[in-house]
Amino acid sequence: MIDSLRLIRSVPGAPWLPEESTAEVWSGADIEVPEPAVIVRLLVQRQAGTGRELFCIRTPKGLDIPTVFLGTEDGWRPASEGIAELTSQFLTDGTATRCVGFVRNIVPAPDETYRLPAPLAHVPVFTPRDATAVPPEDAGTWIGDPSPLAERHWFPIACEVLGWPQG
Repeated sequence: MIDSLRLIRSVPGAPWLPEESTAEVWSGADIEVPEPAVIVRLLVQRQAGTGRELFCIRTPKGLDIPTVFLGTEDGWRPASEGIAELTSQFLTDGTATRCVGFVRNIVPAPDETYRLPAPLAHVPVFTPRDATAVPPEDAGTWIGDPSPLAERHWFPIACEVLGWPQG
């Protein structure tokens, strides 16, 4: 289902992609999952005091939202398998989700360092349909200050969902 899909950011010459490539960030309330998907992310929020908080986990690169890479030795798993893995790990098996946005890599001429599908590769971001579905307290960290996450590619989608300013 496509519901209010809109381009919220475009990064021509994105430094993390090969030359002459573009990254686009798309957002919507409940959108169709784009293909091919290469990574899936789970955005979980809660109301805390006067604002919204975002659930994060610690990774070698710092705080991030839960993420699964879909690549395997045999190819690419469907996004549905990745999001099922994330919901069973951080919420409960079978938690229904909706896609609220994605990052699209547009790579017309991949170089030897680019190992994702080309010319398009997508990183969809999902959120639970039930706003009360939250991870156990000890599963990660809740943050209300978005500044440590501003450089993340998915950050504009989180800002749209949580109502945070995009700087």
